[in-house]
Amino acid sequence: MDCSDDWEPVYLPHSPFVSDLDGQKRWHGLCEYQRKVKVDTPESRCRYKLYFGAAMHTARVLLDGQEVGSHSGGYLPFEIDVTAQLVDGEEHVLQVILDNRDNEEVPPGKPIGELDFCYYGGLYRKVELRTCADLYVTDAVAANAVASGGIFVRTLAASEEAATLAVGVHIGNESAESREFDLAYRIIEENGLVVAEGRRSGLSVEAAATRSEEFDIGLESPKLWSIELPQLHWIEVDVLEGGELRDRTRERFGVRWIEVSRSGGLTVNGSRVRPRGVNRHQDYPRIGYALSDAAQYRDAKRIKESGFDYVRLSHYPQSPAFLDACDELGILVMNCIPGWQYLGGEAFRAACYRNARELIRRDRNHPCVVFWELSLNETAMDDEFMDTLQAIGHEEYPGDQMFVCGWLDRFDVYIHSRQHGQIHSWENGDKALVIAEYGDWEFYAANEGFDQKTGSGLLEESSNSRAFRGAGEQRLRQQARNHIVALNDTLSSPAVTDGLWSMYDYPRGYHPTRAACGVMDVHRLPKYSYFFYRSQRGFAEGGGSAWDGGPMVYIASRWVEDSILDVLVFSNCEAVSLTLNGRSLGTQRLAAVGGEQQLPSKPFVFSIPAFEAGTLEAVGSLGGEVLARHSVSTPKEPASLVLNVDDCGVSGSLDTTDVLFAHARVIDARGTLCKLSSPRIRFAVSDGAEIVGPLDVSAESGIASVVVRRPAGCDSFQVRAESEGLVEASVEYKVAEADPVVTSQENEKELKV
Repeated sequence: MDCSDDWEPVYLPHSPFVSDLDGQKRWHGLCEYQRKVKVDTPESRCRYKLYFGAAMHTARVLLDGQEVGSHSGGYLPFEIDVTAQLVDGEEHVLQVILDNRDNEEVPPGKPIGELDFCYYGGLYRKVELRTCADLYVTDAVAANAVASGGIFVRTLAASEEAATLAVGVHIGNESAESREFDLAYRIIEENGLVVAEGRRSGLSVEAAATRSEEFDIGLESPKLWSIELPQLHWIEVDVLEGGELRDRTRERFGVRWIEVSRSGGLTVNGSRVRPRGVNRHQDYPRIGYALSDAAQYRDAKRIKESGFDYVRLSHYPQSPAFLDACDELGILVMNCIPGWQYLGGEAFRAACYRNARELIRRDRNHPCVVFWELSLNETAMDDEFMDTLQAIGHEEYPGDQMFVCGWLDRFDVYIHSRQHGQIHSWENGDKALVIAEYGDWEFYAANEGFDQKTGSGLLEESSNSRAFRGAGEQRLRQQARNHIVALNDTLSSPAVTDGLWSMYDYPRGYHPTRAACGVMDVHRLPKYSYFFYRSQRGFAEGGGSAWDGGPMVYIASRWVEDSILDVLVFSNCEAVSLTLNGRSLGTQRLAAVGGEQQLPSKPFVFSIPAFEAGTLEAVGSLGGEVLARHSVSTPKEPASLVLNVDDCGVSGSLDTTDVLFAHARVIDARGTLCKLSSPRIRFAVSDGAEIVGPLDVSAESGIASVVVRRPAGCDSFQVRAESEGLVEASVEYKVAEADPVVTSQENEKELKV
């Protein structure tokens, strides 16, 4: 729409603030979005519905100043029917008024100033004006039907020989007369091959009513979904009336069979797995939660490439685009309702129950989701509250493929953090244990983590796991050392999987400084710990074109005058050789696993008598064959800048806005990164794109980073960087033609707002 001087034009997804890297200057209050909406040629038997992927956290929706709907809750979708207002074909003014102030009735409920994470404002997920027939497949969440709504596909049995699927299709009739119809369905593999199809004829639904049609489908020699081979299917459903197509809906799913117990561990399709995992907050620097779908995919890809096959989505529902990526990459997921160290009154409890139902309805067809944390993290909960959430899980997802988790021992699966102890001593029959968090708080404070704000009993900073990327070799090695100790301990416990805290550094509501406990920083640049976890993945593991794996070796050193002379090397190769300026410092072989050693690949340590400027090179090999190399050199004087735009090999769609990181590296005349250099660097970007946040930033350990927003329709842009005394740099970024980002739900007709 045309905006006056009082309005700022924005792209969705959007957050009404630009924060610093610590998440400060968060917007808490009222904000309003406005645009003009028009349906040029209204169709007589169509419905028009506004779909909001999420809006933080209390929303009022108005057309021409009249309220047409409202919603409470900042993480899950909602839908508002606006047919009556739009059928005239005229132009209308759409207003969305959001309030994200502290509200004890809206989960997480706890005031932002006391939270160990941030939530933000705005329309930070997609908004669409959806068109559907008046006889149609409903939306899974908007239908508000127990174990129904939309299309629901459950696996009843699965093996390499055969699988049986239970399918539920929920039909809505929004006309004033009863309707007779047929359903035609097809199961389609990702390659387009139809492997099953059928028809349900002679069905009917009363006027202004809904009905659910349920049936089983058998598959022969099905392509199963697994961590190693995440094969996916689509189900396509046609609603036919008098032989004419009224609605077509597609939903993606996977065929897989999950079992979990203390004695049997976690199995996928009958094969036991012990995935290493991590926790993730969904913030991006500067933009908060307003990530593009492509940025969500990149975050999942980084997790997979780090060596993790499981992620806990702490502590709230995250983007469906992230789950789509986990489906495609083979990452198991623990899905969570919003909550952290707070339980409110009746309105709050009712909101938690609603969140649990809507989370399941939204995400139940994602094969990656194997655990459902229908529990409030680190919160004292009464039995009635927990029993209700447990019952909701099994009511919404019938059968034996629903595993409800909670940090108190009253759910299907017990999740417990290493900081609380008992990961070795806890027992409750054959109930499975998942270690929800490890690697951070147990090295940070002497208490169990219930008072994050005061941190009573804080341990020495030099021994904790919180290290900024520019903190120096000693601190980064300490983080890695803590992770080595903690992972080895979790692997020796009976837990079926575990979750490192955390994947990325993240801002906190209660603290002015972000938590630096990630294996990557807020700009998704790796620390030493990243390469430790990367080394725990076998050298033969790799995702082909989907993600990078394979052999690796990494020297955890800056190799400068004050570097630690016991040089730490991470590798998944059988043997590692180290040289200094071409001279051999020896070869070490991977230690045999056994006894107290649980790590798949124990780090290598090479003791060097004295520092000598130059180049350290590590070579990883197997049976004498060189598989991987890595070198680090002592930097000389800074000379110039080099630039890159990090898209992780994932290009966003031209039709949507995208956000990417641009990194400027300070190098010497030989191209060595100057990790001791931290100059101010000024960025600029060509017309068509924009830098979110300040243009002038300081380098950290030789690298300065900014967030670039590329609007829809912009197929290329140029980034430039300059700093006093250094040769400036520029790079042109072009959007690839192919878009690998797939959404798991498609509608026959939709108009984006």
